[in-house]
Amino acid sequence: MHRTTGTRAARRLALGGASLALAATMVACGSDDSGGEDTQTAAETSAAEAADPAQFCEAAVEVEAAFGMGPDVDFETATPEEMQAALEEFGGRVEPLLSRVEETAPDEIADDVETAASLAREAMSSGDTAALDGPEFQEADAAMDEYMLAECGYEQLEATGVDYEYEGIPDSIEAGTVAVTFHNEGEELHEIGLARINDDVTMPVEELLMLPEEEAMSMVTFTGAAFAEPGASDTTFLQLEPGRYAAVCFVPEGTTHEHEGEGPPHFTLGMMAEFTAE
Repeated sequence: MHRTTGTRAARRLALGGASLALAATMVACGSDDSGGEDTQTAAETSAAEAADPAQFCEAAVEVEAAFGMGPDVDFETATPEEMQAALEEFGGRVEPLLSRVEETAPDEIADDVETAASLAREAMSSGDTAALDGPEFQEADAAMDEYMLAECGYEQLEATGVDYEYEGIPDSIEAGTVAVTFHNEGEELHEIGLARINDDVTMPVEELLMLPEEEAMSMVTFTGAAFAEPGASDTTFLQLEPGRYAAVCFVPEGTTHEHEGEGPPHFTLGMMAEFTAE
């Protein structure tokens, strides 16, 4: 079971930035200056939803699930035309979900959502995603995670990564929407990548990871991942169905924020675990 993994900036933030930019575009294109009863009704509905944190929590989780794997394209081999087509298809798929997130954003974090969207628009228009890895975007992202952890009432799983193993992963956790918070106490960039193991597969994670990539991937379903720099934390919200799960770090040894390492994936050094969602 193998998955090509770059840094958090190249993966989660780039995909999240694309989604936010698409959301901003959608909101701008969907604005209507004509007024009237329909506009008033939509505004009242939006205000009512915004008053209910549960609406925002549900919408945010649906968006994260939708773009957890990003556009259906190989970023390393796709032509510019293929990349553009994939991004357009991706935008159409997540657009209604993104609209709902912006419409239901609570007042407490509305400014953070606006900040993230603004930076994402700049990144998408210029092609330079550096701002998405900067402190302003990171702070906005962290504020939204903090709000959801405090207000959404989801089951929480906290895991710690060191060089090279996970600590704190329980044997079992309640199935459903789970807030996965990953703390990196190692000296390299690490991730916690989660995959649900198919019900008819009985072999342990260690054996799955030894199989050829294509065979192993046919036995699991990638669920999502959280990335963290040394000394930092990251939270992702995942929908975990009942079953067995593998927690794996695919980051190559020697990886830093600036470049991908040339060593073996961290799971070959022991950074893997297994748990059950019940």
